[in-house]
Amino acid sequence: MKPANTDSQAVRRKNAILGAVSATLFRLAIVAIALWLRAGMDPARLTAKVLLMVLVLDLGSIPFIWVSLKNRLKEIQGGEEDAAAQY
Repeated sequence: MKPANTDSQAVRRKNAILGAVSATLFRLAIVAIALWLRAGMDPARLTAKVLLMVLVLDLGSIPFIWVSLKNRLKEIQGGEEDAAAQY
């Protein structure tokens, strides 16, 4: 039988991974929809250029999601929450 904290660590690890995957998929879906909407615009218009810049910035946030996940998994593995829960 596993100790209770390993079970809760596994659940926290799973939830962290699911959160990162869902955030990434959400951002990719938004970019795909916005690019589809942008296809009907004149590329020379300011609105189309601004939308493209916003989409690039949005895509640029995806690596930070995964860096945060890596840090979160280290916290979970280190048992910092388990130690804090004892107080």
